[in-house]
Amino acid sequence: MKLVVDNRTGYLNDYYFQMMCLLYFPGEKFRAGDTGENYASFYLAETEKHIFEARVTLGCGDKSAKAEFVGGYTPAIPMDDDFYAMNAVGKAFLEAGRRLFGFELPWGYIIGLRPVKRAKFYLDRGYSSQEVINLFHRDYEVSQEKSLLSVETAALQQKMLADIKPNDCGFYVSIPFCPTRCDYCSFVSYSNQRLFSLIPQYLEKLMQDIKETGDIIKRLGMNVRSIYIGGGTPSILEPHQINRLLGCISENVDINSQTEYTFEAGRPDTVTKEKLLAVKENGVGRISINPQTTNDKVLENIGRKHTAKQFFDAAETALSVGFDVLNSDLIAGLPGDTEESFNKSLEDVIGLGFSNITVHTLSIKNAAAMRFMGDGFYDPQGEFARNCVSYANNRLKQGGYMPYYLYRQKNTVGNAENTGYTLAGKENLYNVLMMEEHSTVFACGAGAITKLVSPERDEILRHPFPKYPFEYLDDNKPLKFDEADAFFKQFRKEDFN
Repeated sequence: MKLVVDNRTGYLNDYYFQMMCLLYFPGEKFRAGDTGENYASFYLAETEKHIFEARVTLGCGDKSAKAEFVGGYTPAIPMDDDFYAMNAVGKAFLEAGRRLFGFELPWGYIIGLRPVKRAKFYLDRGYSSQEVINLFHRDYEVSQEKSLLSVETAALQQKMLADIKPNDCGFYVSIPFCPTRCDYCSFVSYSNQRLFSLIPQYLEKLMQDIKETGDIIKRLGMNVRSIYIGGGTPSILEPHQINRLLGCISENVDINSQTEYTFEAGRPDTVTKEKLLAVKENGVGRISINPQTTNDKVLENIGRKHTAKQFFDAAETALSVGFDVLNSDLIAGLPGDTEESFNKSLEDVIGLGFSNITVHTLSIKNAAAMRFMGDGFYDPQGEFARNCVSYANNRLKQGGYMPYYLYRQKNTVGNAENTGYTLAGKENLYNVLMMEEHSTVFACGAGAITKLVSPERDEILRHPFPKYPFEYLDDNKPLKFDEADAFFKQFRKEDFN
């Protein structure tokens, strides 16, 4: 895509303009000298303090549209200087997009993973839900539906986080192996026999890191409120491996009645009663089993090597074992799916009695096999996906579920979002701590990232592990106590304690 930026201010950067373009031109690349049929030009200047002039031209083939925004205003609460620049560019960009393509973007000009952070920013300062909805709609041109969704999610998060102290933290353990790789997936997960042979060695290294990280947590005086075993597909492990891994966690991490404990079983074809009993007997109260759809033809379309019956069987087994909370994931916008089929998948999961249901929207990743299957997936309007997401929101709320965490990804069909819904009292704290970057989360394993969060949540220190298992096995740079201790010592002791 050809992109020209004439930015005469000290605000925003080229990456921001690129991400803006992806809202109407998903999947595009931005290379020097690109002469593709899609193009965008931005002009931005500050005529006086907080008064900006923005001009945007968007083009597709022989069609183009222009829009201009001149002015500024004082928002309801003081904002940083970037806000005024984004506001001007965003409004001009959306108007040009409307003129060129003829449809609205449901999230306005908001980019980034965490729109709920904005809603929470206002709510934390005493604004009412309706005031925040109005601000989202006016300042960011977010639709009424998505504005309400953001505020509902932020309001529930406020309640969830009310008793979280600065020294409370989360703990994530990565099992980056899957039996096969789905066509939409680009996660750091591995699915061939050569890599499966690494699992015993991987677990030994992982347990050593768990031991060292547990020691760091104790020496810092932190309290683990949430543990999450994710992947990949953690249930690819055999029962004796699950027992060893979870036993290592119990030995090295203080787990009490306040500690939420989640095991993401994931793929139904890896779930057995023996594995689930091993998980349950080690103190895990929450488990996730994810079909993505209960339509066998759609499962085949996305290269997911299990059937709907295997999901139903795995769910029945998990229910019989007696976990406190069961989660299931669905994806809207899958190839070959229909609104009727998606709605049936949703009803299937609700009917099983799952207390957590996460509704994702198909996002086309560069590294996913689906990326190379031809045209037709990149659809910024995506009415089918949008309708599915809207139906799920309405149906789940009618059934007593409420949204409690939400995030967005680039190149998502229909510019939609991923939302976790929960019955009252069944929320997953880890999802909120992690997604909203509210608290420190320690992490172990390939592709995992420890995030140390300051008491005021205005500074984050990231410590990533290598992405790939064979690199992780050679890693000799784990997080050290001195590094974590030095980070927190910057802040007042009374804030931390």
